[in-house]
Amino acid sequence: MALALSVATGFLLSPGHARADEVRFVYEDFPPFEYLKDGEARGDSAALIRRVCAELGLTPVFLHRPWVRAMDDVLTGHADGIFSVYRSEERDRSLIFAQQPLAHDETVVFVARDDLRPESLSDLAGLRVGVVRGHHNGPGVIEGIPGAPHLFKDVRTLLAMLCEGRIDAAMVTRGPGEHVLRQLECGNRARVVMVLARMPLHIAFSKVDEARGRWLAESFSRELARIAAGGEAAPESAEP
Repeated sequence: MALALSVATGFLLSPGHARADEVRFVYEDFPPFEYLKDGEARGDSAALIRRVCAELGLTPVFLHRPWVRAMDDVLTGHADGIFSVYRSEERDRSLIFAQQPLAHDETVVFVARDDLRPESLSDLAGLRVGVVRGHHNGPGVIEGIPGAPHLFKDVRTLLAMLCEGRIDAAMVTRGPGEHVLRQLECGNRARVVMVLARMPLHIAFSKVDEARGRWLAESFSRELARIAAGGEAAPESAEP
């Protein structure tokens, strides 16, 4: 046990970290899982990460970023971890995932026009389909869209374009999509027409300091599994 603690401490004292117990997490607005409010990270996944850090004796530092920058920060070692992340073969090559997920959700297609009733990806031919740049929507999903999709920086921008009629369909994770639509004027018109994939949402860690990243991934996975086995839920954050 003493050896394990010594090894873990060595990982946490790696160069570039001002405090041995500090872990830097990057995230985007992805409610209800995580979002920025009053200068703090809120949401179910943020609360769960705080709880796991408390159990491990770690101090979480949350850094709010656009998704593309958040991913770049963790790939280059400017951040230790990123959440919430869908897992893919490509991401497995560049990140270290905690095996136990933070949550689950599904990729869906929203439309706001009454005359649109697509039932498959092939039915999207000729339509303006929007996605969030850098988001993983499920194996083969993006490749199955006829033509090139329109790319947007985040979920809110994507769905605002749907509401304004500047795109015909929006492909997005259901939870964040429904959350944002409740705040937009067209929220009562937009509806789900397809469910494309159901996947777990994970926390993943940087490979720049691989030993530290693997220790964090294994430790988080163990604590998340313990919480899930006990049927315990992290305290919920207030709605934005």
